[in-house]
Amino acid sequence: MNIKKLCTISALAVLVVAGEGQAAPVNRQAPLSLFNGVEDIVFRCTTSTSFVDIPGLSRSFNQTSGPAEEVVAMMQGSFSLSQVSPFDTAFVRLLIDGAVVGPGDQVPLTSVDSFGATHGFNWQSKPLAAGAHTAKLQWRTDLGSQICVDARTLIVLHK
Repeated sequence: MNIKKLCTISALAVLVVAGEGQAAPVNRQAPLSLFNGVEDIVFRCTTSTSFVDIPGLSRSFNQTSGPAEEVVAMMQGSFSLSQVSPFDTAFVRLLIDGAVVGPGDQVPLTSVDSFGATHGFNWQSKPLAAGAHTAKLQWRTDLGSQICVDARTLIVLHK
């Protein structure tokens, strides 16, 4: 078998295996003309194994009148995880009006031993009706390690 044919077959096999069992991507589109944001730089930590609010990362916003539309929320922060176990993981999640915004109910943060690593994630909400809403971020660890954050931001893009 020549190398070109082997590469082609290998590439096709990878595509088939990679696509097996995965959900289709969710595509959304909405007019975004406003943003509300918050930033904080006060060092905070938690060892909670159940979700608790991340201090300083909550923001209210007002969706203008008209049909329900999606919003985009973006979070960045300088996080660290001082692990009590090498198998511990830190997670964040976004709530809008008390409801978890996907994908999934939590997003794992890569573990780091010291600050200097910025972690971030973006969320796309389901359509939200016109009116007042609140977005907030929460965090937790699996095994009770200390997760800390220093500089951080939450930005909500909406109409």
